[in-house]
Amino acid sequence: MARNPKYMQVALDLKEKLTNYTYNQKLPTEAELVQMYSVSRQTIRVCLDILREEGLIQSIQGSGSYYTGKHSTHEKTMRIGVITTYISDYIFPSILRSIEETLTQNSYSLMLNATNNSVSTESQILLTLNDSSIDGLIVEGTKTALPSPNLSFYHRLAGMNIPVVFIHGYYGNLKHENIIHVVTDDYKGGCIVTERLAEKGHRAIGSLFKSDDIQGINRYSGYIDTLAQRGIPINDSNIMWFTTESRDTTINKSNPNLLKLINSCSAVVCYNDEIAVRLADILNSVPNTVKSIVSFDNCLKPDLSGIEFFSLEHPKGELGVIAVRKLLNMINGLKEQSVALNWKPSGVTSR
Repeated sequence: MARNPKYMQVALDLKEKLTNYTYNQKLPTEAELVQMYSVSRQTIRVCLDILREEGLIQSIQGSGSYYTGKHSTHEKTMRIGVITTYISDYIFPSILRSIEETLTQNSYSLMLNATNNSVSTESQILLTLNDSSIDGLIVEGTKTALPSPNLSFYHRLAGMNIPVVFIHGYYGNLKHENIIHVVTDDYKGGCIVTERLAEKGHRAIGSLFKSDDIQGINRYSGYIDTLAQRGIPINDSNIMWFTTESRDTTINKSNPNLLKLINSCSAVVCYNDEIAVRLADILNSVPNTVKSIVSFDNCLKPDLSGIEFFSLEHPKGELGVIAVRKLLNMINGLKEQSVALNWKPSGVTSR
């Protein structure tokens, strides 16, 4: 009888060893397995591919491979975890209202937490979900443009067949069939508002973008691509970045870089309406050359005189409803895909 090829012998032996593993226990590294079985790294990778295809392990880039063959039995709780950065401010009440109403219509209750865009707070909240007290999770990730220490929490939930739907932002390197996102098309939004300014003849177009959330990065990408396509000069000194922690000191009339921007640009693209309102307060108090501001969310109206303001309308209610529907489909065993929603074309214009 023909002897099994080496990779199959190793795979069979590994599968035997995995019977003694507990859920989410980490396997030896590739280097350790090479030494353990005295085979090439390529042979080990073939073996791990086999185990992944059989659903026995999952691999996380930069972390290693973990045993997932013994899924815990999850009894339905009819509770959904919802984690957002904020709860009572800005666009969040509208989004949370649509989430809660849709969950209630489907006989689910909501467990709500806020991170205040703090990575450590997000970690603490996720730790409380380790007892499988929920059937699914809707979450607005924290500082999604930056590496996150919390990815293993989401992988663990997804591996326990507890689906996760991210809203607004998502971690680009977090891959799992039970993890999707429902967001706005922020790249296209950046294109739309910048194109609007270009059509009105503006050539010196500054910007204020948030650098620690993926929304800010994507809106910036649409902004600079539109400037380039229009042949409008891209001036680094007219592009300002802020983070969750630096917002108050950056969008401040004592910041010489901001004063330089508003005295060299005729228009400014703002990350959202909160930033537009802050900028408007500054424009009303110091000399400047700004004639137009464009923004996102259509939630707040800045107090401006003689300056045109336009804000794209956020699909707040739609986003919440779609996020819940997709999550419930996944809970019921259906496959779902991520989606980027269009900004509502109406927006708001004022002068």
